[in-house]
Amino acid sequence: MIYHLSGWISVLISIFAIYPSYQPGAGSVIGFYLCLFALLVSAFASHLGHSLYYRAAFVLSIINVLFVNDGTNLSLLTSENDWVYIGSMYGIYIVVSSICGFLVSREDLLGNSISRKQTKREQKPAAYR
Repeated sequence: MIYHLSGWISVLISIFAIYPSYQPGAGSVIGFYLCLFALLVSAFASHLGHSLYYRAAFVLSIINVLFVNDGTNLSLLTSENDWVYIGSMYGIYIVVSSICGFLVSREDLLGNSISRKQTKREQKPAAYR
């Protein structure tokens, strides 16, 4: 129950992070870090094989970082802006999303291997048990 609740809260946080991302200055930074926080919470909420929360938070955060956020959107790369800032923010995002994606995929693999072992045990004839 707590994982479902925290998963939906992480999706709501990633939706809520879109509003401060429109704001110039510190608002866009707050929106960026709210997206990262939502990714972390959704990764830990998805550890029981419910990767829906992580996928939803990931898609919303990609949209937020690449298209909505005032400090990191893709249109800033074509103009003369601070590329070091934009690159560092993309770097932080890539590292956090990679770690969270690894956590979710690892738990999916572990969950799948446990379920495969259980089905193999159930399929064995009674003489081998």
